[in-house]
Amino acid sequence: MAHAGHYALKLNPKPDYQHIKVEPITLALGAYVSGVNFSDVCSNMVYAEIADALWKYHVLFFRNQTLPGKSHLALARSFGKPEVHEIFQADNDYPEISILENDNKRPPEINTWHTDTTFRKKPSLCTILFCETMPEAGGDTMWLNQNLAFETLSEPIREMLLGLEAEHDILNYYAGTEMLEGAGGEEKGLELRKTHPVVRHPVIISHPITRKPCLLVNPTHTKKLSGLRSLESHRILQFLYEHQQTPEFTVRFRWEPGSISIWDNFATQHYAFADYYPMHRKMRRITVEGENTEAYDLRRFSNNC
Repeated sequence: MAHAGHYALKLNPKPDYQHIKVEPITLALGAYVSGVNFSDVCSNMVYAEIADALWKYHVLFFRNQTLPGKSHLALARSFGKPEVHEIFQADNDYPEISILENDNKRPPEINTWHTDTTFRKKPSLCTILFCETMPEAGGDTMWLNQNLAFETLSEPIREMLLGLEAEHDILNYYAGTEMLEGAGGEEKGLELRKTHPVVRHPVIISHPITRKPCLLVNPTHTKKLSGLRSLESHRILQFLYEHQQTPEFTVRFRWEPGSISIWDNFATQHYAFADYYPMHRKMRRITVEGENTEAYDLRRFSNNC
């Protein structure tokens, strides 16, 4: 693999929006957005510009916001149907809102790179995360660009991956966490296995909105590559994970109370730093239902090059 410094990354042309201001952060992904107030439900024109920016930059960041439950849901519904998570604690008034809270009694656990809910037949389209409480230091999140990771692979590797599928399993990660190890955890795990059999997704998918090629494997939910021997699958996946996590393909965000992040789930992975124990961190999260995954036609990529 060529060193990432040899890649000529290009910045998207800055769009001229009427209702929001967008400032790109890195050449790979990420943008700060200002000029919007989420304390109440926004207009459809504002939501449309936010969506357009999301598909261009893959992850958006907002500062100094309040996000009541009804506004959180309205923002999510502008992208599609909000989902209820299988494991996370739900808000008492809004079951679609998950409460992610860590402190001295609930240590952070999910500090692995992942794409949300690839263990479903329809992985989430996007995620909207609001910061309610944050330690003075620590608790950052990083994202990586899965389209860029695909485009920077050599042509023989892309051709090898074409047609491959990967198995994704809800218990691949969660079975080893306190979420399923406490009282009733075994029963919960058995129930999840019944309702969530192992699913398969193409290794290279066509993004449901942009139609761009994206890698869809991650070390948290991906179990193995279908049809390959265990050693073959392990080594190919480890190569892909190392490539995806190239620092030049990433952006890192320092949370503050009142921060919001919206990310394009199919085009990204993210990593939540678990460096703040035993301090208190509380987030409110909604995911939006996605679509069945579709394998990317590599001929389309070759014709565009």
